[in-house]
Parts: sequence; C-alpha cells; structure tokens
Amino acid sequence: MAERAVLRRLMERMRADPRTLEAVVEAARTESPPIAALPVQEVRRHIAALLAVVSAAFIDESGLNEDDARVADRLATDRALQGVPLAALLEGFQAARSHVMTRLLDEARSAGVSLDALIEELLELDAYANGLQNRLIHAFRETELSLAHSAHAARVQALRDLLGGGPVSCAADAGLDVRRRYHCLVTDVGDPREARRVEAALGLADGVSGLVDGRLCAVTTRLPAAAATLVVAGPAVRPGELAEVYRLGRTALASARRRGLEGLWELTALAVPVALDAHPALGELLARERLAGLDAADEFHRLLAETAVVYLDHGGRADQTAAALHVHPNTVKHRLRRLAALTGFADPVPPGEALADALRWRWALQAWLGRVPEA
Repeated sequence: MAERAVLRRLMERMRADPRTLEAVVEAARTESPPIAALPVQEVRRHIAALLAVVSAAFIDESGLNEDDARVADRLATDRALQGVPLAALLEGFQAARSHVMTRLLDEARSAGVSLDALIEELLELDAYANGLQNRLIHAFRETELSLAHSAHAARVQALRDLLGGGPVSCAADAGLDVRRRYHCLVTDVGDPREARRVEAALGLADGVSGLVDGRLCAVTTRLPAAAATLVVAGPAVRPGELAEVYRLGRTALASARRRGLEGLWELTALAVPVALDAHPALGELLARERLAGLDAADEFHRLLAETAVVYLDHGGRADQTAAALHVHPNTVKHRLRRLAALTGFADPVPPGEALADALRWRWALQAWLGRVPEA
C-alpha cells in the first residue's frame, strides 16, 4: 500500500535522526519524575532499544518476536531493580509512545497523507506498543515478586528511604549502626549489570550498596582505594546526615562529569566546582566584566582562556601548568601575557584578596568557555 510506504519512509527518517531519540527521551523524563531522576544515558539506552524494535517490526514487516519482547523485559527488570515504581515506568512509556505517534501524524500530514488513509498502519503500530507494554507489566511484577523475598532488596529499599530524607530509623533497616560514621559514595552507573561489576570492583568493606534514583550508591565505613569509574565520596557522617551528603554528592557528580573527571573524588575536593556551577548567571556577569576583550569564536582566545583555567587550578604555577598541558613553561607564560594584554588577567590585586580574585577569574573563565560561539 502507498500509505504504508509513506509511513515506512517517515519512520526510517525518524529512526536515523538522533534528535528524534532525544525528543522521545525528554518526553518520558518530563512526564515521569522518577524516570527523570535516573541518569539520562540510562533512559536513552532503553528508549533507543524500544524504538529500534518497533520501527524494525514495522519497516521490515516482521512483527514482534520473542527476542524483541525481551527488550521490554530488560527495561522492566532494570526499573524494578532501580526502585522505580511501575506506575512511573508506564507514565514514561506512554509519554514516549504518545510523542512518537504525534510526530508521525504531523509528518504524515506534512506529506499530504490523511489520517483515514493511515488508520490500519497506525493500529498495527499501536498493537506493537500494547504488546511491549504488556510485557513490561508482566516482567516488572515478576521481578518485584522476587525482590519481595530478598533480604538484600529490603536493605536497599531502606537505604533509598534513608537517602531520600526518611527517618533515621531507616538506618537500622538498611543494616547500619546509628552510632557509627559512614561515607556515602555516589556513581553515575545506572545499568544494574554494570552496577554489580562496579560494586564488586570497589571492594566495599561493609555497609550497604544498591541503586538509588537509578545510580549505584554505597554507604560504607571505609573508602575504596581507587575506582575505575567516576565516584564521588562524602566525608564520614552519622546516618542522620547521610541524606544531605547524598544530595550534595549527586550535585558534585554532575559538576565532576561536566569537567570530564574520572576515578574517586572526595566531595569536599569538588566544593569549588559545585559552588561555581550553582550560580551560572553570576559567572556570566563576571565574564562580561572581565573578559570583554575575548572573542568566543576565536580559537586562540579559547586557548588562552583554557590555559588560564589550568594555571589557576595549579595554584598559579607555570611549571605545573606546562606539565599538565604538555607544553614548555615559556609557552604558558607567553599565553598568559597575551591574555593579560586582552583582559588585564595579570593585574596585581591588593594583599589579602589574591585568593578571592583568583576565584573570580576562575569563575569568569569557566562561564566564558561555556559560551556557544555565534555563527
């Protein structure tokens, strides 16, 4: 049928457009707060798989098979293990489904095809979505039932309640001693299978660990020696303070990720990045005031700014800056002189204000480097 050919072309175009995936992901996260709390790459991973299954079933006229249905099983199982309620999972699924259908209809109208002409094809697509939804519900309930008989799952749920701001009595249910101090570790690992590998690699001494808001978190009395993935570790606190440390840890994790950091980082070592990221508007005002002489579209100007950031991060040491950038110290000094000529970066500051002024420069440079150059 001509209508099916039109719809197939539209789906092929949508499947090839990464913006479609991002729009569907955003629709699911907007409609369901528990889904929005998950790492965005975790949501993207599952939605990409579901879109691939449905589009392939329609485009290739192969329908859904058992392997395709297992994609829904995997999604449901992962969300149950992550502590996402079934209702929230279905809200996200329906939002994604609605976005795709609306987009198809809009594209079809633009192509001059009427809704009446597409009714059979749309019903077929809707049947695929219904089949996947039924598998989601069944797999979720099966996983939920198995977790109900697991002592570890009960401890992880108590940990979620504690880190979510629940009463300190949750600590005992999580297997924690209210008289002891614990570090709260937060990672960006959301895939339950990868989480198990990372958890084992960390070699946690005690406490409890599991997926909280879709991220692997751990509460332990002793920090691991190292980590192969990005991990933010809070200072040792009583169980009643863990919720606040967890909240700050998630914020610090975002700041660390934004800077491309890896490995194990103490929360307090990320205090400055967290503070700078908290007020982007003030950073932009500082950039306008101090870096008006720079052009965001000029690659050399960006090189100067990047060098100054590394220089400030290394305590104003040209030799350490050069080592970090793999250049000669004279190159660093030359770049800083050029930056000073454009912005006054090297102007002396009154005694006692050097640290505060360095922070203001660092904030201005970060905001400026974050600008998108005008076309």
